[in-house]
Amino acid sequence: MHIRHTIAIAAAALTLAACTPTEDNGSSSSDPKPKASASKSADPSKLDDAGQRACDDFARGYNDGANTKTERLDLAHKVNKSAPGSKTNRIADTGHILANGAAGSASAWQLAADTFAQACLDAGWKA
Repeated sequence: MHIRHTIAIAAAALTLAACTPTEDNGSSSSDPKPKASASKSADPSKLDDAGQRACDDFARGYNDGANTKTERLDLAHKVNKSAPGSKTNRIADTGHILANGAAGSASAWQLAADTFAQACLDAGWKA
């Protein structure tokens, strides 16, 4: 009996949560004024300015030879000055992956660098 009561309460909570519509900017539909959102006009599949800077910094640093752990960490740090601010798909996330890979082995770095580079290319970055 206790299990049925718990399930009923959980179902009611889920129903109430589903009945409170929200917009992408997190405001409830009953709010008189929706909150402004700069990302509404941005297309997350296209490279934004922060993503462009991150990809450009990565390409320059990678081509200059991020061979040592210190060089890799420096490059990842530079890329992550811009990457977290990007709204472009996968740029911010792969920036974090790049930072983690830079702190790891050479093979971890290579995998992370390839992942970040692919995110840039997928977003339309051009050399």
